[in-house]
Amino acid sequence: MKFRNDIVGLRAIAVLPVVIYHISQSYMPGGYVGVDVFFVISGYLIGANILDELRIGKFNILNFYAKRVRRIFPAYAFMILIVSIVIFLRFFPSETQNFAATLIASITSVSNIYFWATTNYFSVSAEEIPLIHTWSLSVEEQFYILFPILLMLTFRYWRKSWKAIIFAAFLVSLIACIVSVYSHPDAAFYLPWSRAWELLLGVMLTFGNGPTLERRQERDVAMAVGLLGICIPMVFYRPYTVFPGISALPPTLGTAICLYVGARGRSIFTPLLTCRPMVFFGLISYSLYLWHWPLLVFQRTEFFLAGSGMRVIDRAAILFASIACATISWAFVERPTRNSSVLPLRPLMIGFLGTMSLLLVIGVSAILCQGFPGRFSEDTQKVAKYLDYDSDRQFRAGTCFLAREDGFEKFDRLNCLPNKPGRPTYMIFGDSHAAALSYGLREVGEANILQVTGVGCPAILVLQDASSGACSGLIDLAINQMPKTRHIDRVFLVSRWNLGRVGRGPGWNATWLSELGQTLEAFRKQGIPVTIIGPMPEYQVRLPRILARSLESGDPTLPQRYIQPETLALDGILRSFALQRDTNYISVADLICKDGRCETFGAPLIPLLFDTDHATDAGSLFLAKLIFKNLALTPPTVSAVIQ
Repeated sequence: MKFRNDIVGLRAIAVLPVVIYHISQSYMPGGYVGVDVFFVISGYLIGANILDELRIGKFNILNFYAKRVRRIFPAYAFMILIVSIVIFLRFFPSETQNFAATLIASITSVSNIYFWATTNYFSVSAEEIPLIHTWSLSVEEQFYILFPILLMLTFRYWRKSWKAIIFAAFLVSLIACIVSVYSHPDAAFYLPWSRAWELLLGVMLTFGNGPTLERRQERDVAMAVGLLGICIPMVFYRPYTVFPGISALPPTLGTAICLYVGARGRSIFTPLLTCRPMVFFGLISYSLYLWHWPLLVFQRTEFFLAGSGMRVIDRAAILFASIACATISWAFVERPTRNSSVLPLRPLMIGFLGTMSLLLVIGVSAILCQGFPGRFSEDTQKVAKYLDYDSDRQFRAGTCFLAREDGFEKFDRLNCLPNKPGRPTYMIFGDSHAAALSYGLREVGEANILQVTGVGCPAILVLQDASSGACSGLIDLAINQMPKTRHIDRVFLVSRWNLGRVGRGPGWNATWLSELGQTLEAFRKQGIPVTIIGPMPEYQVRLPRILARSLESGDPTLPQRYIQPETLALDGILRSFALQRDTNYISVADLICKDGRCETFGAPLIPLLFDTDHATDAGSLFLAKLIFKNLALTPPTVSAVIQ
């Protein structure tokens, strides 16, 4: 098909919101739908090219794959090579080993399946995985591998029904996506069969069916509808919007309309889509998508363009750096390698196979050598290994700490609600912070510790927008069922509370504090004493990384410089609230921070936290001792171990 500048402009509309969303969600909360716009565009272009050649009997699948390698691989490999060098120079062994696994998955086009299988609530934060954005490229590459084969077979054996077969595949994939987004949201997000419908939607645009749109006014209206379908979700969707599923229909259908209208002629929006800035960003869109995410990860891990102390400056720096790297990649890697006269097919394929082999050797070597630990001292290695911390046992994940996809029926009452006679009974109720602390409470005290915790379940009786599906059952258990069947000596309310939203106005603070007040009143009516555990001092970067760098640099003041200032603001808000409500309040900041410095180790060379805000098992034990001592609840059998 002929080159269309309006499609280049649509690529700009797709990539810029994705980049802005990743740099700062508050500016474009639904910008992630740009990936879905890309899927429809890719399906349209690939479908048109293959079908044009199939119809005249000139389609060659090997030539098709060679063109895909020429289009995708050079810029992809260039980015991965540079990122790999940075990782091996700067990152710690467990991070290097994890990166190597993602590198292998990425270059073999299965990173979407890898991330589906390995990411969970407490896996390495997505914000620190340099290649996690390659999941969408793997979806496309899997489509490029399988779709031509399907189409060739269809044209050979069922030529009269090829449109019906593609439409049936579209429907099956769409239904699978809509159903699985509720039952298996990670699978719906990452796996190809729940995303194929978006690419097939683009393919179906090439069928030639639909209105002719001969009148300019018709094209203007249709294009306006299409652009609104794309842009409204970008502005009004949120990170917790159920997605893809039905929520993916407006941006994908909007993209399809824009592509269809553009093929029928000009509209009032054509000058916007084809203006120089839009064409420029459309041309560099692939490289911009490749580069923006690793640069963000390097900034978040304090390697690159970080430390200005002003988020606006840091974000702007990443945006301009991403555009600069993308422009260089497009001008000196992408564009030259697309030209067969500059890079003939034979050298291209030799370079492709050689680079693939090199990257595989790098990845396998890093895994076999355990991330090359000899680069760091033994103490640094011991601290840094907590970057790969497994919290499932500590949190009792899947039984007493329910994930977003868990139903309340998975809650294990026998183990989570012990009832040993002759012991006091304390209930800890809340989210992942409560689950982290529950370990220490169980280990320190001779008491029945009732753990009622879930992912994203704050310790209040009013559900939040992003709450886990099991939260309603946990709330009912904690506030209604347990007080009627058990004598509870004290309830600990533990949450991340509202960090990240403090400072968004007194109206917001009043809302969630009012909900917390309702929770206190519910327990008070049943005669149960309540203790609010204040927020854990949070860090801008994962604490094990900060401590490892502190050891390497010999700078013990490094951790203090990374504490989130919002923590202290939230601590003050909750302290005042508890005082007004005559409720016991324990400030974690007061317990662990003295003379302007906060304790960062739960035990020798064991970090207090395994990420930015969740306690390790040793950290949980350390905090539990301080909490029991503060409340004078320490049993005689434990007093000897408190220093």
